Amino acid sequence: MTPQWLQVELGAAHTICKAVLNWETAYGKAFQIQTSNDGSAWTSIYSTTTGTGGTQTLNLTGSGRYIRMYGTTRSTQYGYSLWEFQLFGR
Repeated sequence: MTPQWLQVELGAAHTICKAVLNWETAYGKAFQIQTSNDGSAWTSIYSTTTGTGGTQTLNLTGSGRYIRMYGTTRSTQYGYSLWEFQLFGR
């Protein structure tokens, strides 16, 4: 299975301290939260192989202009589905 992602561009670099992912039934079982300053070189600031779905609150330490949920293992055959992807900074 090829990884899939949802990417957000923040307009400028920001410090990220928390993300809240509100998953639909098709959630990520294994995924990373990654940041980038240029949209090409990515740094992982969170990684799991035991995603639970529902609403997940992740405490993070990182910064970047771009942030993405990088999914590597799906919980269902239907891909990844997020109702909301909230980011919080300092």
